[in-house]
Amino acid sequence: MNLLRELSAQALRLALNPVFKLASAVMCCIVLSACSPEYDWREVKPEGSGLMAMMPARPASMTQPVNLNGVSADMTLHGARVRDVAFTVGSARLPDALPERREHAVAAMRMAMVRNIAGTEQSSRPVSITVVDAAGVAQGTIAGVEVQANGKMRDTEVVLLARFAADGDRAWQAVVLGPRPDREQAALFLESLRVMRP
Repeated sequence: MNLLRELSAQALRLALNPVFKLASAVMCCIVLSACSPEYDWREVKPEGSGLMAMMPARPASMTQPVNLNGVSADMTLHGARVRDVAFTVGSARLPDALPERREHAVAAMRMAMVRNIAGTEQSSRPVSITVVDAAGVAQGTIAGVEVQANGKMRDTEVVLLARFAADGDRAWQAVVLGPRPDREQAALFLESLRVMRP
C-alpha cells in the first residue's frame, strides 16, 4: 500500500501541471479505487470520444479543458487500474482539422506524458491504428506512434507504454503506466485502440 500512497501523492502533484491536470486527476481516482487482482477485460466505446478500446476493469471518466502546448482543447480520459498499473484512453477535440494542429497536439501529449514522469523515451515506432464504423467494421487505418519511456513517480521506477494518434479534429492517446506492467496485457490494451467514424 506504500506504493499506492506514493502514486496517489504523485498524481496530486502532477495535478498542478496545467497541461495534464486531467490525466493526473484520473490517475488519482484510479490509484484510490479498490484493488483488482485480475484482469476483467471489457470493450468500451465512450460516447463522443471517437474511440473504442478494451479496458482491464470498469473505467472512471472525466472531462476538462487542457492546454496542449498552446492549443486549447477539451480532453476526456477513461481509466482503470489493475494492481499498481494504470490503463487510460483519452480523446481531445481540437479547434480545427488542420494537419499541423493534429501533429502539434500529438507531439504535446507525448511530450507531456514523458515529462510528467521525469522520463526518457527508450523507443518509439510508427503504428497503424484501425478505423472502424459504428458497428465495429474496419474501414482503414490512420498513422500513430507507439512510445516506451522509463521514469519515476516519487521514488518508484515506472514504465510508460503509450500510443498517440490524431485524425480530423481529434487526437487520442492510450497509456499504460506503472512499475512493472505486464507486457502481454499492455500490448492487448494498446493494440485494442480503435478510432470510430460515423
